[in-house]
Amino acid sequence: MKKVLTLTNKYLIIATPLLLFLFFICLYFMFMMQNGQGIRVLFGFILIFFMSVAFVAGWGNMVKSAVNEQNYDEPYLIIKDFIPGVGEYFLSVLGAIVLFVFVNILVYAGSYFAGMHFIGDIGVSSEALSKAMSGQEALKSFLYSLDVQQLVKLNLWNILLLSVTTVMYFFFMFYFPALFLESKNPLKAIIITLQRTFCKKFLLNIGIYLVIFVINFIISILSALFAGNYIMNFIMSLVNFYFICAVAIGVFYYYNKTFINSHLGSSIDTYI
Repeated sequence: MKKVLTLTNKYLIIATPLLLFLFFICLYFMFMMQNGQGIRVLFGFILIFFMSVAFVAGWGNMVKSAVNEQNYDEPYLIIKDFIPGVGEYFLSVLGAIVLFVFVNILVYAGSYFAGMHFIGDIGVSSEALSKAMSGQEALKSFLYSLDVQQLVKLNLWNILLLSVTTVMYFFFMFYFPALFLESKNPLKAIIITLQRTFCKKFLLNIGIYLVIFVINFIISILSALFAGNYIMNFIMSLVNFYFICAVAIGVFYYYNKTFINSHLGSSIDTYI
């Protein structure tokens, strides 16, 4: 943990591309929704997708360099690894994201059919659900309008979706470290990810994931509590960005130290 925080503080410059990217995407999205329609909106979403792929490729390469502790004269020079990362990993990240989305669609589709079979339909229209998400008051009114049986089903659906999401993120926790540190082939990276996840370090992997999950949950709760306070909301936003950087560096560092540097020259069967 100490080493991860040291690396995060040393290479805090990696937060800059993240901030700029999210700021640009937000501005572009608002402009697109206000001025675009039909094919323009579709083209806009496609453009956002490819910009996201390029960002992940460049940013992942920066995180990789931070973990490998490249011998830069100044830590901020790690920013130079962004553009080469886009060129080197763009196709790999594109394939990885497509595979990740495809797997998610299959898993959530299966979860939906399982939920409909074992839990059942809540009995609420999609229009009512959409209106409920428009604000806190609308959500309260929606919840008060449900009977006990519907509330029970709603809670069971929430538990199901949360459980599926939690498990999915755990399975893919090492996907991008495997992609950047071991194999640029997205399919091979998935196989390596599963092997690294279900190895002799399985319980330690779960422990690390739970730590990330709990800290993220606490930050989310605090962000929601301070949503109305501009100063605290700004501070929590900074905490969120720092947390994202620390998690990225932490997962890459753990993967590099546990599965690569500690077993140089060993076969992949060592971890199964």
